[in-house]
Amino acid sequence: MTDSNPSIPKSQATAPGMKTIEADLTNVLARMDSDDIVYSRKNGKNLHIRLVYPDQHDKESATYPVLVHVQGSAWFKQNLNGHVFDFKDIVTNGFILAVVEYLPIPDGQFPSQIEDTKTALRYLANHSDELRLDMNNLFLSGDSSGGHTALMSWATWNTPDLDASSQPLPEMRAIIDLYGVTDLTSIAKYKSAVPHDAPTSPENLLLGDFLKLDDMDKALRASVRYYLKKDKTYPPLLIMHGNRDSVVPFEQSTELHDLCQQLGIQSEFYCVDEADHGGGPFFTREVLAIIIDFLNRHYESQQ
Repeated sequence: MTDSNPSIPKSQATAPGMKTIEADLTNVLARMDSDDIVYSRKNGKNLHIRLVYPDQHDKESATYPVLVHVQGSAWFKQNLNGHVFDFKDIVTNGFILAVVEYLPIPDGQFPSQIEDTKTALRYLANHSDELRLDMNNLFLSGDSSGGHTALMSWATWNTPDLDASSQPLPEMRAIIDLYGVTDLTSIAKYKSAVPHDAPTSPENLLLGDFLKLDDMDKALRASVRYYLKKDKTYPPLLIMHGNRDSVVPFEQSTELHDLCQQLGIQSEFYCVDEADHGGGPFFTREVLAIIIDFLNRHYESQQ
């Protein structure tokens, strides 16, 4: 980092007992934008994007790659701050974090959440200059139900499926799936603390009158595997899931990774041993280093 204010000379003043620490001038802080963006109004409700920027006071005009994250919530109302602090290291490594709000259930039923995410991405693309977004380096992520939304968006990106608009979406570099729901036809088959096939389960509330979890043909249409094809190229996928997940069965991710291998889709899969559904084990230095490395490997330098 260059000298932020070269007109101010370095003071030579000292005081008895003063100790000196060398400043790390490469350090970057995270700064949350003061106001959420309203990117759409749906069913009488404003839908927001929350932005977190790298805080580099000598680079106020710089643009940054962007990680768009869909916060999990069992498809109910999201807490947009849910991973803001967890993802701090990603931001301080030079990425803008954009957390997308979707219309929650019961108002938002499948495929509303996927449509909302794509609408938010178009808003970001259309306002990239003023928001300082490098849309040539767009990454998508989601956790839990947000992982389902992100994956469904990834699988149908720039296709007529699950989209409320025909406006082209920006190119996606890669996607991160954190313990996401992937297949509604199999989620109730595995041991879980959540009765996924109960009439009042989040899955059935998501499907509403349009689909039912016990209708396998229709539930498949709300599953990622329905849209993935062997003869199509997809952005690389990083999957992370705990093998003691009590909410979203670990097998949701093993099935998705297996399918990607069969279809020739680039997929990296990390089992977080002993981890339950989300929480601290997914945001340790080791795990975040893997995520940041994945982002950096698929970042396209504009130099």
